[in-house]
Amino acid sequence: IQKSARMKKLCVTRELQQRAEAICSVKIEYVLSDQFDQVDACDQILIPLQKLCAALNPDTDSESLDFTSQYSQLYSVPLLEKEQEPVLFKGMNYLKYRAAVLREEIDLKSPCIGLLDRIEQKLKDAQRIRDYIIQANLRLVVSIAKGLTDRANSFDDIVSDGQLPLIRAVEIFDVERGNRFSTYGTWAVRNFLFRSTKQRRKYRSTFLSGVEPVAMGLSDFRSSQRSYESYHYTIHGVLKKVLDSLDEREQMILKRRFGLHQSGIPQKFREIAEDLGVSTERVRQLTIRSLNRLREAAEEQNLEIPEII
Repeated sequence: IQKSARMKKLCVTRELQQRAEAICSVKIEYVLSDQFDQVDACDQILIPLQKLCAALNPDTDSESLDFTSQYSQLYSVPLLEKEQEPVLFKGMNYLKYRAAVLREEIDLKSPCIGLLDRIEQKLKDAQRIRDYIIQANLRLVVSIAKGLTDRANSFDDIVSDGQLPLIRAVEIFDVERGNRFSTYGTWAVRNFLFRSTKQRRKYRSTFLSGVEPVAMGLSDFRSSQRSYESYHYTIHGVLKKVLDSLDEREQMILKRRFGLHQSGIPQKFREIAEDLGVSTERVRQLTIRSLNRLREAAEEQNLEIPEII
């Protein structure tokens, strides 16, 4: 019995240590405010936040939203009013700040479960606030996308591309500067989309004749295991040299598709699609588009990306 109890204790301790290590490895990024170090910061920031969250009480569960497809829910979350923005942004950043401060108290050799619970809860609460702000401002991306659609840029593509700068804008917006988030968010999203749509028009013009053979190749390519291995081995080296020329989403898709991520194992379109919450066909299209962009970057560096067999 004593041996069993010791083994159970060791397992629990190791599990806590792994949990603590995972928390310590997470990057906690926040916008600092002088108010965070004040004695009454908790009351001054979190009490108004709790009242506002109770008043908002959205019908939509922000954790279950798929931002790439839920256009029908676009107006289920109302636009934030001017006085609501400081409460939400400051509350979100304060929660992350407190989580970062508490993390410094973690003893990896003997972590306290209560401390880990508090840190994880604060990060979870901050995440939910961030997701709510994003959902409340998603229509901003849609309004910009409507004016940029053309033959080379579908509405879905533009909205999908516009979510990345919107998310980033929410994460780094400093509400204490006195600006409305819509002003900053519109600038960030529009600048990003102007560049991405311009690039897509350029790529369409340059590679339009080559897209269809590439698409056919992706299907035929699966028929030969030897060709599959040879192609992945060749493109693996080229990708490492030119991935920096792509945006974050394109890099992620190609890294996972060609085994450049942590596991080193190439993943299927279906596996990537499930994680992104989109269709397998959509991931295949994005892969083709990313490879086309990659080919141009490789040509500029005098590298050769082999045609898909």
